[in-house]
Amino acid sequence: MALVAAQPAKKAVFPNVTSYSLDKQKVTLPKGLAGETDLLLISFAPEQQKDIDSWLPAAQALQHSSFRFRYYQLPVSGRQNFVFRWWETSSMRSDETDPETWHWIVPLFVDRHKFLVALQIPDQKHVVALLVDRQGQVLWRESGPMTPEKRVSLMAVAGGR
Repeated sequence: MALVAAQPAKKAVFPNVTSYSLDKQKVTLPKGLAGETDLLLISFAPEQQKDIDSWLPAAQALQHSSFRFRYYQLPVSGRQNFVFRWWETSSMRSDETDPETWHWIVPLFVDRHKFLVALQIPDQKHVVALLVDRQGQVLWRESGPMTPEKRVSLMAVAGGR
């Protein structure tokens, strides 16, 4: 009986996606992201914004301390027609009243199932925080709201880059 070597788990890679930030700038992810490493805060429902907001102080602190680090909010919706996408992004712009933040919010309209599989996200019940490099390799991940333990972990990984 031959022994089969265990295959290492395949690393998740952020899929190539082209979208528009709330300031209407075309963004191709992951190669078009501004940082050498980027924290991607992914949500799947408007009710998850509170959990996304819990990550913002740490993300902003890292962004202010390193010009090589950036963070983005990525609300994910299924593929929709142009009118729905326009309505959704217009609603997000009216909810997020500070135009300075619009560049960092990039709504994604994708095949949710393929997106979840590519990033090895088990479900849409929780927000997901991913630290990725320019090639989209996932370097670090967490889910749910920020906790002190998650903050320490993120700072250790992202702060040293």
